[in-house]
Amino acid sequence: MLKEKINFEKSIYFSVVIFAFILPLSRALISLFIILLPLLWVFEGGFQRKYNQIKSSRLLMAILFFLAFSILSFTWTENLTMGLKGIRLDLYFFALFVIATSIKKEQIQSIITAFLLGMFISEVIAYGVFFELWTFKHATVQNPSPFMMHIDYSVFMAFTSLLLLNRIFANHYELKEKLVYIFFFLTVTGNLFLAIGRTGQIAFVVGVFVISIIHFRITLKSILISTLLLFSIFTVAYSVSDSFKMRVAAGVNDVKEISEMNLNSSWGIRVAYYITSYDILKENPLLGIGLGDFMDETILVLETKEYPYLTEETRNFMKRFHPHNQYLLILLQMGIIGLLLFLYTIYQVVKLKINNPEIKELSILFATIFFVSCIPEPLLAKQFTIGLFILFIGLFSIESTSKQVN
Repeated sequence: MLKEKINFEKSIYFSVVIFAFILPLSRALISLFIILLPLLWVFEGGFQRKYNQIKSSRLLMAILFFLAFSILSFTWTENLTMGLKGIRLDLYFFALFVIATSIKKEQIQSIITAFLLGMFISEVIAYGVFFELWTFKHATVQNPSPFMMHIDYSVFMAFTSLLLLNRIFANHYELKEKLVYIFFFLTVTGNLFLAIGRTGQIAFVVGVFVISIIHFRITLKSILISTLLLFSIFTVAYSVSDSFKMRVAAGVNDVKEISEMNLNSSWGIRVAYYITSYDILKENPLLGIGLGDFMDETILVLETKEYPYLTEETRNFMKRFHPHNQYLLILLQMGIIGLLLFLYTIYQVVKLKINNPEIKELSILFATIFFVSCIPEPLLAKQFTIGLFILFIGLFSIESTSKQVN
């Protein structure tokens, strides 16, 4: 039989390597591997072992409970079309369990290397656009993001930058390897601040302080190193990048406008969503309004309540988009119970026991970048960033699942 001729263990491994490589490069191929990996996993069999591995991991069980409640919330949604879109995104997480139960600890570094290679190719294309060497899809000099929305790309770059910085600080890499990582770090970080994605930039700032604490603890040295590094990066970025200078000015202006209760700006709209969400959730605090009703309820509250500080343009924007905050979106969809399940998942990511020091450090840095970035953007509602979560949380889970193999 054909099934007997296929080495599913190798097939899944090489599929994950390719998935990691194409993750920053192709939306279509992400969809392909999100379907392929579970199919290989099912045909591979060994469900008793896989069940035991999943059951032994508090992180994977936390994710399962969160996903189960998310799907359950479909039963009290009225907009079935939007609800089904939410369930489709939930099903993406099947691939995370494939990675967690079918990849071996010794294969993790090669998969991360494949991801870095994909990011390098993406970066080369972005720099080519920025320096007007070529054109590529919708990327522009002001926003040289070649394959995905600038917000998503900024998250990818922030995490890649800190991954490389962590290797620079590590003791077990040779000098020639560190020189390569330093060059790559400088180019990725430069690209991060050339682009207009403030989400990744803010998460990067937090991540630099976290990485300083990881390597130097909470000392004067760690504070000085992180402050000096950030000051240098921001000074160069502000001097070189017009788009970064423009976004800084816009951010300062947004804060000023918000303080005067003018919410008709990028950050102001995010504040406005808090206000409308509060009005929506007053009657449904525990369970939320269901997986697919957040947009309908936002439209309803905007049309039935007076918000004198919102222009018609801002109202129209809010009626067409998500609330630009992962935590707020979960609260709307699944209420306080859903949010607590999500926060418990974050807790399990942070406290995950990993024997490999570098992978443990990387798990903390990933959690910092991803969950800080969830504050201004719902990353689990977007294909590229869901893929990023699936890949790395799956890899970090291997240490906990590999202990239970019977």
